[in-house]
Amino acid sequence: MDLNSVAIFSQVVDCGSFTQAADVLDMTKSTVSRKVAELEEHLGVRLITRSTRSLILTPEGEAFYQSCVQMLEIMGQAELEVSANQDLIRGRLYVVMPVELGHQVLGGLLNAFLKQYPHVSLHVEMTNREVDIIGEGIDLYAQVGELDDSSLVSRKLTESRRVLAASPEYLTQYGLIDSPSDLKAPHHQIKVHNKAVKIPNWHLMHEGGAVSIDLPYRLKVNTITASLSACLDGLGIALLPEFICREHFVSGKLIQLLPEWEMPLVPLSLVYPQRKLMPKRLRVLVDFLVEQFEQRMKKHPINTES
Repeated sequence: MDLNSVAIFSQVVDCGSFTQAADVLDMTKSTVSRKVAELEEHLGVRLITRSTRSLILTPEGEAFYQSCVQMLEIMGQAELEVSANQDLIRGRLYVVMPVELGHQVLGGLLNAFLKQYPHVSLHVEMTNREVDIIGEGIDLYAQVGELDDSSLVSRKLTESRRVLAASPEYLTQYGLIDSPSDLKAPHHQIKVHNKAVKIPNWHLMHEGGAVSIDLPYRLKVNTITASLSACLDGLGIALLPEFICREHFVSGKLIQLLPEWEMPLVPLSLVYPQRKLMPKRLRVLVDFLVEQFEQRMKKHPINTES
């Protein structure tokens, strides 16, 4: 197989146009078209369906393109590893994380990374949707909760402590909470639900045993920030990361419920695809985040969760 044709095909897909790919590659459009046609003939399948205005990958073309991206990545990284410029960290990374984790914790660390490595570019997406790390070509994902995909690599950063909180106004209206048995109607929770944070129902643990709670809810939101805001407004009991409640406990705007009971710690991890040859820029980014995160935790020992 002509690897040059593979690179040309990948460029056509990236550009979405034979003409634009030819400009990028400094080739004639006819040469680019011929190389792709030769590749299709060699493989015995149609990779691209052409029209006058657009091109569409066939299912075989989509599968082949994904393999090409990985192959070209490995080849490029291998070249860097043995070249005189192997110490130059460069290239692009696609990084995805839950919204609040990005805003409150990791966003600033990524900015610091870019300052230290000026030849690296980052595409950062902050989202609470469920992601397909391999299928979407994501290089690095910040996972809140347990990882359930054994095909991925996980590197734990920390574990997050969660607490139950309510406002004084709410407790005045609905009654004090002195034991888990009090967590029943008319009490209600502010439910947080999104695809990015994989946290089970409330599970309280004590020396005397454990109990699971599933309060009814009047309000369901998709972010911790919205849950905190509603809790401060007296709209229900919220399950929140301890670190974002701390100042409100001190000020008296919120009251921690059942402080003698604990909840399972929630892991926060960096997740990435298993690769035989991990791109150096990704390895450096992971090491950078782990190191910076550890330093931050020593200075400000807070647990994080989105």
